[in-house]
Amino acid sequence: MTEEQSLPYEHSSIVSRPPLTFPGGARLAVYVGLNIERFRPDLPVDPSGGPVPDPLAYGWRDYGSRVGIWRLMDVFDDLGIPVSGIINSDAARAYPEIVEAGVERQWAWVAHGQTNSTYLSGMSPDEEQEHLAQMCAVYDATLPARPTGWLGPGLTETHATPRLLADAGFTYLLDWCCDDQPFPLTVPGMQSVPYSLEVNDFVMFMRGPGLTGADYEQMALDQFEQLLADSARTGRVMALPLHTFIMGQPLRTKYLARVLRAIVGTPEVWFCTSDELAAHCAAPQG
Repeated sequence: MTEEQSLPYEHSSIVSRPPLTFPGGARLAVYVGLNIERFRPDLPVDPSGGPVPDPLAYGWRDYGSRVGIWRLMDVFDDLGIPVSGIINSDAARAYPEIVEAGVERQWAWVAHGQTNSTYLSGMSPDEEQEHLAQMCAVYDATLPARPTGWLGPGLTETHATPRLLADAGFTYLLDWCCDDQPFPLTVPGMQSVPYSLEVNDFVMFMRGPGLTGADYEQMALDQFEQLLADSARTGRVMALPLHTFIMGQPLRTKYLARVLRAIVGTPEVWFCTSDELAAHCAAPQG
């Protein structure tokens, strides 16, 4: 196995690290990662295969960009929540109203590949480099600045992804859900920022049939309370990944609002964007 085919990080136990601190004496950094996705109607919604066209799966997801995101914006605006918009480049090009609204609200923007209908898995380094170059060209034309953070479509990477992203000016990625703190990768200048599968609304509602909005509220607050308790010893991060077509559905939005309201009212919390978190942790501590 070559160096590039190994894990892009080294092992580190959280109990062996220097204490992590956040601005203003906060103990727990919390960010909302809002997935804004576009699926190609000429490809299966699931990259592993499926019907084309797929009114059921495509239409459900398209609800998020037509309706759901605007409902979620009302919640974020009401509570003053900063947002990290995790956006496909196809979505940035196809939904200028969403980009305009996010820019007006000073959202951070996180790259999310070209489309969630195409994963990076199986691409050669040359193919991936061209794919990423096309993606970046769209961001350069549609966003105020090229993102510095990355989440792979379906959290997919190749062994070359961190290096190729660094070459394109990126400084952090969210794909590796293995820690409660940011940590450096083996690619110079790149770090991993925590993301979440456990309180990821897509994972919860797609892989846990029968869950309700009230279940989401309880699980998200359980995650929050434990991380807040852990943060008495060293700083922790709570990522709250959301999808416009999941939590933007009318039967669930009020439960998200309850979770956010509880977190916003906690003095030990630093509510930030993933960009702000990555920048803070990349700077010398102490």
